Amino acid sequence: MRSRRQVGERAAHVIDRVIFDMGVDRLVQGTFALDRRCRPYFSSACAEPGRADVVVALAQLEECAALRAAAGSDADPEALRAHTAAVVAGLLREFEARSARFRALPAASAD
Repeated sequence: MRSRRQVGERAAHVIDRVIFDMGVDRLVQGTFALDRRCRPYFSSACAEPGRADVVVALAQLEECAALRAAAGSDADPEALRAHTAAVVAGLLREFEARSARFRALPAASAD
């Protein structure tokens, strides 16, 4: 990844796929990791700390609790997108707090 924005876009794409394939509950029970090349990935089990620069248990993010509540109340797709965007923002916040490699990335790529 060449920018923090790209990491966020990739994380949003992965979250959408996980929700579509496995559902919100499986998403929230899993972990998101940022590897040493600043590539985000999801694991339904605990991610390997040796492979990852940062590992975030999604259940610890307050944004995931709100997403789970919204999904449980049959929220409209627009509301779920807003909650998904909040989860991405929470992940990026955690990546920034925990990873010097992530902080070293520019906010947006030059291309």
